[in-house]
Parts: sequence; structure tokens; C-alpha cells
Amino acid sequence: MPSSEEKLNALLQDLHEFAADLRTQGNKKRLMAQQFEANARRDPANRDFDLAQARLLDYEHQLLHDIGNMVERLIKQYER
Repeated sequence: MPSSEEKLNALLQDLHEFAADLRTQGNKKRLMAQQFEANARRDPANRDFDLAQARLLDYEHQLLHDIGNMVERLIKQYER
């Protein structure tokens, strides 16, 4: 049976991976938002849709990074 310290270390490692995954997903959302923004400039017929999608994806990007930052703060707090 793992000790409390081993459990904490395993949890912290999982949190590191979770934070990294959140940032990766956030970066993917930002790239998709940029693609919609570029398409909005190229194709005026779908401009409103593309800009709405870009705003939504950019919001998701920011949200994922904010959650990742909160997870990192928790990690730092418990790694001391």
C-alpha cells in the first residue's frame, strides 16, 4: 500500500500532466480561432459566423489556460 507521501507525489505528477494537457488544448483552440479569423478576412459571405467561432474558441483558449494556471498554483503550494 502506498504511503501518504507516495500518494501525494503521484497526485502532483498527475496534476502536472493535467496542466500541460490544458495548455496544449488551449493552444489548439487558439490556432483554430486564428484560422477562423483568417477565413473571415478571405470570405465575407461567412464573416459573421467565422468571427463568432473565433471569439468562442479564443474564450475557450483563455479559459483552459486560466484553469492550467490554477492547477500550477496548487502544485506549487503542495510541492513546498
